[in-house]
Amino acid sequence: MPQANNLVIANGATPPVDKTFTLINPAAGLNSTADWALKEGAVSGVFPRLSALVGNVNTPGRAPSKRTSLKVRVPSSYVDTGSGQTMVGSAVEANISIVVPSDFPEAGKADAIAYVQNFVKHAIVTSMVSDGAPAT
Repeated sequence: MPQANNLVIANGATPPVDKTFTLINPAAGLNSTADWALKEGAVSGVFPRLSALVGNVNTPGRAPSKRTSLKVRVPSSYVDTGSGQTMVGSAVEANISIVVPSDFPEAGKADAIAYVQNFVKHAIVTSMVSDGAPAT
């Protein structure tokens, strides 16, 4: 079982800057969520958060599988002009679910993982998310 630790993840700046997401809660096992937060900002409600959950998937007539669900939530903030307090605004939220059947060949897992990672960070996906427009 992977050890839950703080995560260092590059941000979207040019050049990218490594940011440390602090482990808030390790997963207690299958079907339990591990949570991290980037503790930057005036109030904890605006901390970007990462979550990961691994659970079993049992579909009749198919080999058992594991589903990994990932969530990234990045809230915005603003300062209330009346009170001067930092307020939580809207948030970008991404939910990614990855299913790996137990009968999938070990030799193919590294490529499958690389394809997912590289697709998510591909320029066209970045553009679609950033521009809110489909790839046509």
